[in-house]
Amino acid sequence: MEVIHLKDIHKSYTDADEVRVFEGLNMSVLEGEIVGITGPSGSGKTTLMNIVGLVDRPDRGQVYVLGRDTMSMSEKELSAFRNENIGFVFQYHYLIPELTALENICIPILIAKKNASREDEKKCLQVLEYVGLSEKVSSLPSELSGGERQRVAVARAIINEPAIILADEPTGSLDRENKMKIMELFTSIRNRYRTTILIATHDMSLLKYMDRVYRIENRRLVEVNPSEG
Repeated sequence: MEVIHLKDIHKSYTDADEVRVFEGLNMSVLEGEIVGITGPSGSGKTTLMNIVGLVDRPDRGQVYVLGRDTMSMSEKELSAFRNENIGFVFQYHYLIPELTALENICIPILIAKKNASREDEKKCLQVLEYVGLSEKVSSLPSELSGGERQRVAVARAIINEPAIILADEPTGSLDRENKMKIMELFTSIRNRYRTTILIATHDMSLLKYMDRVYRIENRRLVEVNPSEG
């Protein structure tokens, strides 16, 4: 099943001059794949993730997510669809410092339901255990290591069991050991939940975890061998 399909995407930004980011970009991602997006700094990796994540719209082209034509959706529809179906992980964890690890994980549930039930809290505890942090339930972000904070961020991304996870440089601030732990966690999530995971990275050491890799070249995507990046 095709989960993400981009067709003839064009995107520009205008500052003092027009900056063309994409011209005729195409991409297809299947259910359960871990797909890498590489390219030099400034090539448009984050812009691409924002388009797939329905945070930004292309100037023209077609964006299908889970078979839905998202270009025809209103902003309200996009927001609801995004919260239900897409989880985000960033280079920096963006945890709320005043909330515990458990409370941070529950945020997407609160956004969707306004109130968390006992079953929801039990689910959050289970996910926290799944990412290996069951002993950190009451810990604040300042009491966690960098790798632990990122695992809480991953747990937050999967709490609603989204069909898609978008990870933008998710290991960029981590040491080698924690990079590997995060990538192994993504692989486990894919295998357990059949989640489709799109990872934007400049770190070639991560590509061995990918099923397929795209590189941004000349404002388009070129599929490359994962061993080549």
